[in-house]
Amino acid sequence: MIKLVATDIDGTLIRESSSVLPEEIFDLIRELRKRDIYFAAASGRQYMGLKRLFAPVADQMLFISENGSNVVWKDEELYASVIDPNLIKEMQEYAKHFPNMHLTLSTTKAMHSTGSDDLSYRKMMVDGYQNDMVFDDDEDGTKLKVIKMSLYCESGIRPYAKEIEDYWQGRLNTVVAGAPWIDFMKPGTDKGAALQFVQQYFQVKKEETLAFGDNHNDLGMILAAGEGCAVSTARTAVKEAAKHIVESYEEKGVIKALQELLKKQK
Repeated sequence: MIKLVATDIDGTLIRESSSVLPEEIFDLIRELRKRDIYFAAASGRQYMGLKRLFAPVADQMLFISENGSNVVWKDEELYASVIDPNLIKEMQEYAKHFPNMHLTLSTTKAMHSTGSDDLSYRKMMVDGYQNDMVFDDDEDGTKLKVIKMSLYCESGIRPYAKEIEDYWQGRLNTVVAGAPWIDFMKPGTDKGAALQFVQQYFQVKKEETLAFGDNHNDLGMILAAGEGCAVSTARTAVKEAAKHIVESYEEKGVIKALQELLKKQK
């Protein structure tokens, strides 16, 4: 019997950086709650952006945002993982070696980012991801309570990923979070750890948990769920870790799986 459903957003439920959800998801979330099944949006996105995305049902669901760095339920912050300010200062200097990238520093209130003159980037962050943004190329990140850092490369992050992961190994949890993104969290922080926190908080067992994902930042969550599902377009490692494969977001694989779940659990 499933009591908790968690799904990644970008690349799993919708296209990367899209601001539009499948219309069916809202009624599905309402029906899940009627049956005492918790629904969690588990994403690298910011909490406020996710809240806007799911606005019609935001008061009926959980938000695991910033790749597991923040957990919110009914506007109450249940968990936040804050990064050492010394690492933030070092990251700001390190990012300068990659002039083709933008650095973001996420707090529980807003996302601070370089790229104030890049209008297409600003539009994507505000209109696409629906973030609360502060654009300041000279931000002193050590004065912020940062829960996640990210580097964005429009042409794709993977050519740089190994070099970046090697540099921060052991000091930050570093994960590729989509074609243009690499994210950095406090060690031990990821979607899997956040999902385990939610399971403990709401007294839900692993075998009572269903999760969907597509990228490396979803691996922990897939493994923390008794019923881990990868979409058909997922990275190979995610498919190998998953118990089930569902159709892609273009074919509404998550939607169909939730519809089938509700049919089975009448």
